[in-house]
Amino acid sequence: MINFWIRAIAYLGFSLTRYNKGELSTRWASGCLGIGPDLKANFPEVDRYVRLSKSNALLAHGDIFFKEDNVFYSSADFFKIFSLPLVAGVDSLVLKEPYTMVISRSLAKKYFGDENPVGKSMRNNGRVEYVITGMFEDIPETSHMKIDALLSFATYAILTGRTNEAELNQWQWDGFLTYILLDKNAKSLELESKLPAFVEQREGEELKRWEAGMTFRLQPISDIHLDSNFIGEFKPNGDRSTVKFLSVVAILIIFIAWINYINLSTAKSIERAREVGVRKVMGGFRFQLLQQFLFESVLLNSVAVALAIGLVATLTPWFSQLTARPIDLTLFREPQFWIGVVLMILAGALLAGLYPAFVLSGFRPVEVLKGRFKNTGQGVRFRKGMVVVQFMASVALIVGTFTVYQQINFMRTQKLGVNIDQTLVLRSPNIVDSTLLTKFEAFKQQVLQYPEVSAVSASSSVPGRSPDWNAGGIRRLSQREDEANQYRVIMMDHDFIQSYGLEIAAGRPFSGEVSGEEGTVILNESGAKLMGFTNLDDAINDRINFWGDTFRIVGVVRDYAQESLKKSVEPLVFRYSPAPGGFYSIKLNTTKVKESMVHFEALWKEFFPGNPFNFFFLDDHYNQQYQADQQFGSVFGVFSGLAIFIACLGLFGLSSLTAIQRTKEIGIRKVLGASVPGILRLVSKDYLMLMAIAVVLAVPVAWWIMHLWLQGFASKITLTWWIFALPSLVVMIIALLTISAQIVKAAMVNPVQSLRYE
Repeated sequence: MINFWIRAIAYLGFSLTRYNKGELSTRWASGCLGIGPDLKANFPEVDRYVRLSKSNALLAHGDIFFKEDNVFYSSADFFKIFSLPLVAGVDSLVLKEPYTMVISRSLAKKYFGDENPVGKSMRNNGRVEYVITGMFEDIPETSHMKIDALLSFATYAILTGRTNEAELNQWQWDGFLTYILLDKNAKSLELESKLPAFVEQREGEELKRWEAGMTFRLQPISDIHLDSNFIGEFKPNGDRSTVKFLSVVAILIIFIAWINYINLSTAKSIERAREVGVRKVMGGFRFQLLQQFLFESVLLNSVAVALAIGLVATLTPWFSQLTARPIDLTLFREPQFWIGVVLMILAGALLAGLYPAFVLSGFRPVEVLKGRFKNTGQGVRFRKGMVVVQFMASVALIVGTFTVYQQINFMRTQKLGVNIDQTLVLRSPNIVDSTLLTKFEAFKQQVLQYPEVSAVSASSSVPGRSPDWNAGGIRRLSQREDEANQYRVIMMDHDFIQSYGLEIAAGRPFSGEVSGEEGTVILNESGAKLMGFTNLDDAINDRINFWGDTFRIVGVVRDYAQESLKKSVEPLVFRYSPAPGGFYSIKLNTTKVKESMVHFEALWKEFFPGNPFNFFFLDDHYNQQYQADQQFGSVFGVFSGLAIFIACLGLFGLSSLTAIQRTKEIGIRKVLGASVPGILRLVSKDYLMLMAIAVVLAVPVAWWIMHLWLQGFASKITLTWWIFALPSLVVMIIALLTISAQIVKAAMVNPVQSLRYE
């Protein structure tokens, strides 16, 4: 089934989810070429559409040239649909004609300095000249889009030879981001309900032939940043579930702080009992006392929120670095934020202050003034219950933090089945003529002359990213058309397999000395199984149909982690090319990398003049896949530490109060021969019991939450007992040290002074 998602409320855009025989195979942010114009032509609700296609751009102006990653071909209505302000140019004209382009303010600064770029020209890939017809303001980092330049879609149609309407409305040509603007009176759900019939009318016969299907679903454009993380997005998006989870943790921390307030307020009730008694004797009413205590709660919450806002303003740059995302203080300019702050103050005052207010205002003056007042058993049990709740939350949080770090470490230390160490990867030059093979071979031989280089290979993809080429309709010649499947495809030269240490399971690797090697393919184990081979040796010399061409299988490699271990291994087809475009991998065996880089850059400029020397180290590139999880673990760890710190503050206050209330008892016990360790055991055993109860209750909750979180990983750790035992022990030790500080201090006091207490 092929499944399209349309993003919108007023703006619509769609992503493409492909199913192979009912099973999910790929999810694309970009879909078919013709969906935009077809919806515009057939549905009056659709006011405008814009479609974009990414350009592999090498932009140049004079002697200034850069490889640009955020350049797209765009149809004419881009600035009619999106509210991105044009600094120069007319929104309906800037992308109308072929060989025109619009650039961002920062890109203009990069190539033209302070000059007005409009009317000037730039080259793309050294061969196509574009006239700059407009300039737009930089897109904010908070947008899901990341665009530095737009080339007219009319140019794309000319360059690809698809200039008539039928060719530009194809549904079999994927890879295009499409956004749609609905009429102001249109309802997205009504439009959605009409789409299945339209799909059946437009593509029904073709879909039945391949046992496929298409489903359009609407999605608000405002949801893309948190709810869409498909292949072909402008940039990596956020994760709504992570945001919700961390929001729950933040609320939990606030709740723990409120529990502390309740516990300390009620525990200190004895010290305020006489105040309440005197005020009642002097004519004070309970309602007045309630007002006073609730006002105190509101005041404390207000001061706390004010201090918190100050800390937020101070720590935002640090937190932005921690999350690796730009964070500013624009939230403070939103009325909704301040409404939320006021509501939080009021909620905090009521939740945290109501119970202590009723307890304090309910004291009986006669008993209080006679000195017969003491904490009720009900109040003590309530405080103990609150201690259990807050430490239950703390244990669950630290178990979660520990699990996250263990999972990330597990993924980073597992054998990948591919050697990514000491690998320098260069992005291949933008050369589209027949000289690329000759230049690459010459460059390769020169690089191999250096003793620190052990291998050089070229490929369309490298480990650490999903191959861009996703091909459907691939099958063995002996299979029917409806038995075809989808595969990821990687073009590689004959040195790639050996360079990366891939293991041959059957057959042979590619060879540069065998004629007709371009007509052969290699599969990975998953690909061979999907193709129906139970015995890998049976795959050798079998033939497959690949988009109408016949290829012979010459080998099968062991499955390896092309992407992170978070994902399952995908079925791969490797095709041979002596110099595929994409990436050049250089295997090094030296620690003097900087010196080698100087030599490589000099050679690059010699063989590929006019092409930037763009490179990265593969281990860093590969580990970037875990960056989001590492950031989540770091933020989660900060929150967990904060929760434990706040819980221990409350425990410190309660133990301090306990020590004061039991000062005379401790003095008597010391006179009777009790030791300091003995007194510590006596007083702390109640708290340790509460900690134990908190651990017992927290472990099942933590197991359930982390079990759900781990379901998002194909390769994951086992939740063994020590993952829960070690963090629980740490929390209990921290709690014991917190309690001991006050109890030991009270136990060390001279009994004479203790017995003079009160």
